[in-house]
Amino acid sequence: MLLIAIVDDDPKDAAQLKGCVEEYYKAHDHAVMIQEYHDGLDFIRSTETYDIIFLDIQMGKLDGLETARLVRKINRDAILIFVTNMAQFAIKGYEVDALDFILKPASLASINYVLDKAMRRLDNSGRAMFSLKTADGTISLSANDIMYVEVFDHNLIYHTTRGDHNVRGRLGDVASKLDPDKFVMCNRSFVVNLRHVSSVTADYLVIGGSRIPISKSHRKELMKRFSSFLGDSL
Repeated sequence: MLLIAIVDDDPKDAAQLKGCVEEYYKAHDHAVMIQEYHDGLDFIRSTETYDIIFLDIQMGKLDGLETARLVRKINRDAILIFVTNMAQFAIKGYEVDALDFILKPASLASINYVLDKAMRRLDNSGRAMFSLKTADGTISLSANDIMYVEVFDHNLIYHTTRGDHNVRGRLGDVASKLDPDKFVMCNRSFVVNLRHVSSVTADYLVIGGSRIPISKSHRKELMKRFSSFLGDSL
């Protein structure tokens, strides 16, 4: 599920923006959670790590630029989109690596344009979205939320940061859709997300407290990929 924050001290503007964002993701069949904040300080005090953040530049206690600078200290990957009445203020967005800006009042056309850009950046950063058909219906899942995928009783179990999901499918097909720099098979029944691996031994790795065995045939490649991933992450 994609997490989106709207930070705007004008409730009317925030509501209009939220409606456009909801319409965009409904059309694209993506599950999202959208949270509104009407003050930069309240947003900074929140504990959620958002994927996309819409920031009003001109706010009272803490304006959008200062809020963005604080965001960047704790979340380097969040996509920032500024919202403003005056385009000249948006140039400051380059200081905090903002993706783009939209003018108030938000329109569906401007939201479609900027969220298309945002989704492309998410895809390129390895946070591609997947639609899974489960017994309870179709869900949208971010690749970064996947800790590991395992084969169990001819089904696939996606173990994620937000719970487990059972689906029909083949592990090989799943592996081919995931970023090979971040996902690797450690045996014929498991594909793991290296960003969630807390430790590795010769025989197993640990993700979220679970020990997952490493087969001899996959050991060399996994160790190589894990070392490379750690080097890229530093």
